[in-house]
Amino acid sequence: MFNEKKGFVSKGLTLTMALSVVLAACGTAKTEDNKSDSGAAGSGDKTVNLTFAVETPKQEEIKAVWQEIVDGYAKKKPNVKIKLDYTPNDGDAFRTWLTTGLIGGTAPEIVPSRYTWTHEDLNKDLLVDLTSEYDKPNPYTDNKVWKDTFTPTILNEMKNPISGKLSGVALQTLAIRVFYNQDLFKKNNLEIPKTWTEFIDVQKKLKAAGVTPFAFANSKPGDNHLLWVVNLMTNQLSAEKVKSFDWNANRQLELNEIAGAVDQGAINLESADWNAMMPIIKDWSQYWAKGYNGMNGDTAKEMFIRGDVAMVMAGNFELKTIQDSKARKFEYGTFALPYLTKNENPNAAEKFYELGGYPDMVFTIPKKVTGDKLEASVDFLKYLSSPEVATIMGNKMYTATTLVNVNLPDHLKGFQFVGDRILVNFYAAHISKKLNEDLVRIGQLYLENSVTIDKFTTEMQNTLKKDMADQMKANDWTKDNQYGSKK
Repeated sequence: MFNEKKGFVSKGLTLTMALSVVLAACGTAKTEDNKSDSGAAGSGDKTVNLTFAVETPKQEEIKAVWQEIVDGYAKKKPNVKIKLDYTPNDGDAFRTWLTTGLIGGTAPEIVPSRYTWTHEDLNKDLLVDLTSEYDKPNPYTDNKVWKDTFTPTILNEMKNPISGKLSGVALQTLAIRVFYNQDLFKKNNLEIPKTWTEFIDVQKKLKAAGVTPFAFANSKPGDNHLLWVVNLMTNQLSAEKVKSFDWNANRQLELNEIAGAVDQGAINLESADWNAMMPIIKDWSQYWAKGYNGMNGDTAKEMFIRGDVAMVMAGNFELKTIQDSKARKFEYGTFALPYLTKNENPNAAEKFYELGGYPDMVFTIPKKVTGDKLEASVDFLKYLSSPEVATIMGNKMYTATTLVNVNLPDHLKGFQFVGDRILVNFYAAHISKKLNEDLVRIGQLYLENSVTIDKFTTEMQNTLKKDMADQMKANDWTKDNQYGSKK
């Protein structure tokens, strides 16, 4: 929990594997005697010019941090000249910019992406396949094998679900928290809730006191609020029913494992086992700020910062904006979204689950990049994923690193994991883009009473079944070969 005057107060909570990145102190990388293939990049007399694009930061000072990182690399490889460039930071505009540049061959040598987009773009042969590079040493992490420096769950998510190849590098992982107005909680004698029952009771009291309890953003799939809540509740109510499909025992169902569970009827969105969270969410919506189906994430966050609402959901990637905002006149804290109890549903696990541990702040290399530029670009990606850079980014950008054996800064302690990582994530865009979109599109109609729960779940189940059938056909997955798990 964060207190503006006192800082984060540790609760002694331990991390799960997804944030095992905080297990030991970070070290300074040694680069003087590198012997790796990519270690030679930029070490000769020939100048290599690269453009490194990042999403336009919402805080102007972040540009200086990126420049600091680029300057740090220049000291190690003076023959590589890197120019910073900026992309749109609106999701749709950014995706258009990236796709246009990749297809037209105009993209910079190193571009930002999303891990789900790297899967799509690698399948279209628009990106460099980095798989073999991950098996080589990283000269900026004491020459440890590059793939061994990442949290295993992060690396697994980065793998293309069809080919298993790696085409991007993720620098940040995510943890989702409820940010709350400590002043409003204190004024109304409210305690931090742990259970859903307590959570709703807090909001009843806030509403009775004339305070809008929660800002919920649900204008489009990219707002993610509905996705986050549905995922958390689904895992609390139903995940254990399909744990037997986790054939590689990595505590997450991957695309082929989800396809198997759907094909065999273990995941059926028309069943109460899999749709019971929707009436709970709909009941909760009475405490959201008006117009939530037209509200985007930035608007919800701004409402919280202004003090117009008592709570909002956000990830650690929004921490700096909220903490540093001059418009905020109150102290704030964070807590994990409370878990369901058997009061809400008899199948409730009655424990916390975590959405985090997924890759974010992903960078990749367009297929057009070759020769010296490719060698230098790969080397720069390895520098970006070094303890040295992770420390800079954690302290100045408030990012939670994807690397193992690197400490989380004190201001991120409130984002330590307090529960198990979710097992099923079939609403995610990289599993089924249409289902991800339908969750919000049809979910909006359900929340505003325009369609019934039966209509909602029937359409969602049809989409999920069709998409998984298409994946099975495309990849020759059958029950006999355990949906690709057996060679």
